Amino acid sequence: MVDSCLKAKFCGPSVTVASLYHQSQERITIVQDGGELLLEENGRILSTFSLLPRPRFWNFQTRSGIPCRRLANFYGANCLNFNIYSGCQFYDVGKPCRFCSVKPTQNRHGQVEIRKLPQDLADTCHLAVEHDDVQWYLATGGSYLDSDVEFDRHMEVARAVRDVLPWNGRLRGNLSMMPPRDLGRLAQMHEIGVDHPSFNLEAWPETAFAFFCPGKSQYVGFDHILTAYDSLVSLYGPGKAWCNFVAGLTPLDDLLAGFTAMAERGVIPGANVFHPDVGSPLGMSIPSPNADYIVAAYNGAAKLYHRYGYKPFFDASVLRNSLANEAYEGLL
Repeated sequence: MVDSCLKAKFCGPSVTVASLYHQSQERITIVQDGGELLLEENGRILSTFSLLPRPRFWNFQTRSGIPCRRLANFYGANCLNFNIYSGCQFYDVGKPCRFCSVKPTQNRHGQVEIRKLPQDLADTCHLAVEHDDVQWYLATGGSYLDSDVEFDRHMEVARAVRDVLPWNGRLRGNLSMMPPRDLGRLAQMHEIGVDHPSFNLEAWPETAFAFFCPGKSQYVGFDHILTAYDSLVSLYGPGKAWCNFVAGLTPLDDLLAGFTAMAERGVIPGANVFHPDVGSPLGMSIPSPNADYIVAAYNGAAKLYHRYGYKPFFDASVLRNSLANEAYEGLL
């Protein structure tokens, strides 16, 4: 399946970022015509495209000697992205999210540091700001059995990097984690300057969450995550916290119900499109959703955005695809 924005109608200098996931049944191919790259379906040209440039900060290393390419990358065109812990302890106890391939991928390729120290990440952020175009920030905590440990790691890193990023001490972007046990600690995120925190549910309703995310379900809990979101909204106000879902895991009606439930709580709902990952528990057992499902999902989210005064999170140059932005702008 190709997660792309081939129906986009952008004009001028706008940038659309799409990720291509090849499967054996895929009808879309990449062809080269001279110096131009084209997407082709059954001989029909759908779109031209270009590859994102290699980050310039990858040419450097931290003061401790770690190559920056092993610590961070860009999510889309200009969102600096890293996992504080590029691992998953839920895998260690046989309860990973069923769609996830993080640990098998790291085991197979070994291209990143698994545990990253705050000072190394601060050095990397400084170099990225100096040598590249950094417009957004995305940090993921990794998956810990103890969400208090995960929260502590996030706060340590946030304090280390906030003053070397270009937003006067704020963190313009998303911190993705599971909430700590003591929800009173969430005030630290607001005080540090985190703009958009998230505790991603991935699937709705609770039965689907428990099936697709057994580790999160057992060690954190569906109700605790929802209560944590209520705490975030009380701190930040509506339209600041984010909740991601994986579109295609559940029937469309369930996904839209999850969108609606979160929007009514004051949380921006969104989704990445499911694609089968090598090494994930689901593997190829379920396909990516079809185009009708995807368009209906993003249009459903867009209706909620307009109803509640929300905006798509990030922009079209950052996301794996720009469908949230296109739906919001009435282009789908």
